[in-house]
Amino acid sequence: MSDDLFSKLFELFDQPGPINWKLAAEVARHLAGERQPVEPWAAEEFRELARLAEYRMEQIAPFRAFPASDVLPVDPRTWAEKNLESYGQLVEPFGDSIGGDSPAGPLLAQMGPAIVGLQAGSLVGALATWVTASFDAGLPQDRIGPMSLVVSNIESLTVPDIDRREVHLWVVGNEVAFRATSQQPWIQDHLSELANNYAEVAKIDPTKLSGLMIGGTDPADIERAIEEAGGIEGLIGGEEAEAPRAELEAFLGAITGCSRLLARRALADIAPNFDRISEARDNSRLELAEQPTIGVGPVPVEVTQLGDAFNQEVEKRYGEDSLRTLWSDPSRMPTAAELRDPTAWAARVLLDGWS
Repeated sequence: MSDDLFSKLFELFDQPGPINWKLAAEVARHLAGERQPVEPWAAEEFRELARLAEYRMEQIAPFRAFPASDVLPVDPRTWAEKNLESYGQLVEPFGDSIGGDSPAGPLLAQMGPAIVGLQAGSLVGALATWVTASFDAGLPQDRIGPMSLVVSNIESLTVPDIDRREVHLWVVGNEVAFRATSQQPWIQDHLSELANNYAEVAKIDPTKLSGLMIGGTDPADIERAIEEAGGIEGLIGGEEAEAPRAELEAFLGAITGCSRLLARRALADIAPNFDRISEARDNSRLELAEQPTIGVGPVPVEVTQLGDAFNQEVEKRYGEDSLRTLWSDPSRMPTAAELRDPTAWAARVLLDGWS
């Protein structure tokens, strides 16, 4: 990251609000890169595919599938700009993790908006370099706008002997399904609760964070302090954070897994290579360098696969209407352990009554 960005980090410490969105935007733009041209044909094709996928999703989804207000083929930088603030509720809780109970706590807490802004910008800027659409990251947005599809990243997804249009349909179908699943009324409240539970115990170590104050505003010293802390992700310590993080991840995996199941079903007869494309995408995801995060990052491939298998198992056990019941109440969501063991989940839910 450039020295200029680290200078901005300290220049903007006293900005109001829990997240320094100005710094976040600068970081996101820096990571996403310069603007890229988008071919004119992309808009017409992707809108056509989106409307087709939305129509089919409406026929099979166990809940309401709202159509997108518009479909926008974009470059990575535009995707980052359009989606940055929609991830606010996922990163904002971690601002309270800064400072702790140390004597320097109040001073370090002033760094909260900038640190969280750095996290938000880093998260969205890094995602923009590889996501084909929001479903790829698996992080529900609290501000649902037009459907943004990153054309250059879609074109980089190649599967031998599979027509490009089917790959495009796979991307659009997954995005339609993800938006349908993550827009249910109770999703955001439950997601916020899980993120807050995680942030509450994921305290940022003040002894590590205090190193950022050494040398004042010298960007080189700031960067060195972050590296000595083990990178941005190294600022968070404590085994207590592992369990709530796992619960948050399991919930996100249930969402992405259900979305994949619904997309597969909606496109069954027109995207016969759905699973081959999914496998190719999962493999390419595994090859990506892991991005450091404070708090929330993209849903791991394995967790989406577990979520897909879990939702399929629910249907197998309880019939065609079971997904509607499962997704009607947050108390029926699987825990981290249950996502891997549907039998344990069934025992708990059956005790509560399944109807």
